[in-house]
Formats: sequence, structure tokens, C-alpha cells
Amino acid sequence: MSTTIGIGCSPKNNIKYIDDLKALVDRFGYGLYDGIEFSEPDVKSGLVMAQKNEGWEHLLFLQSPKGSNVSLAFGIEEELIAFETKGEWPVFFDFINQLVVLSSGKCKKIGIFFASEWYEKDRIRYSYGTADDLISLLSMPGHWGIRYLIPETGRLQDSDDIPLIFDLKFD
Repeated sequence: MSTTIGIGCSPKNNIKYIDDLKALVDRFGYGLYDGIEFSEPDVKSGLVMAQKNEGWEHLLFLQSPKGSNVSLAFGIEEELIAFETKGEWPVFFDFINQLVVLSSGKCKKIGIFFASEWYEKDRIRYSYGTADDLISLLSMPGHWGIRYLIPETGRLQDSDDIPLIFDLKFD
């Protein structure tokens, strides 16, 4: 499965904010694509609906590892897995904190979205809160997805079938 992680936002000053955001993303070693045309086909129709419903002016896609020709974030997913399995602090958590610092007072609205597949009529998991709330959610087993216990086998299974939108609130 592919992992799409991105930002939906409505900045007060489009040009300055997007330039500052690109610089922030670059500092953390991620890439950034600006616009729905850069989305993967298996998330595009869902993101079109989310953008409409959320009122986002911009859809930006994080890229990790940086430099590939796709707007996917496998590297961030690997950071979250390494945190759960090895206790290695994800760079992505520091990025989230700095994103809030950058966006506070400069954005009317900002959300971070996570999806492997996302179609127009799919239900979406939705939450909101501070950067610490999002970091806490991503620190849980299953990260942005859901972890199930399969009763017949007693095994755990991660599912990323349901996209997540997390609206960041500024302190």
C-alpha cells in the first residue's frame, strides 16, 4: 500500500506562507508537492471531496524519501514504525511542532491528512486538537490507522483502510 501524508490549509497570505512552508519541509529533509495534480490516483477523488468539505485553499503532499517522482511518504511511515518498535523519536513529530509554530497566526485553517486509498464516497476518520494531541495519536499502536486483534488467531493486524484528517488547533 502507498502512504499519502499531506497538509490541507487556508493561509492568510498565500505566497509568503507557502514559501515558508516549503523552507520548513526542506529543513526536515522532506519534499513537498503543491496541488491536487500531484496526488496519487488512488487518493485523488477522496482528496477532492475533503478539500471541498474542509474549505482548504491548498493541498500539499509530503514526500519522504525526498527526490522521488511520487508524492508518497513511505519514509514518514517508517519513522512511526521505528518509534513503536525501537523507540526512535520520529523527525515527523518535530516537524508537526514546527508546523504549528509556522502556521499559528498565518493560517485560517490547517489539517494533516493520512491515507493509503481514498475514494470520493469513503468515510473518513476525523479528529482535531493540538500538535501534542496528534503526536499522541501517532504514538499509539497502528499510528494513523487502526490496529485490530483477530480473535481466531490472536494476532494483531494494522489497517490503513480508513483515511484520517486531523485538524490542528493553535494554542
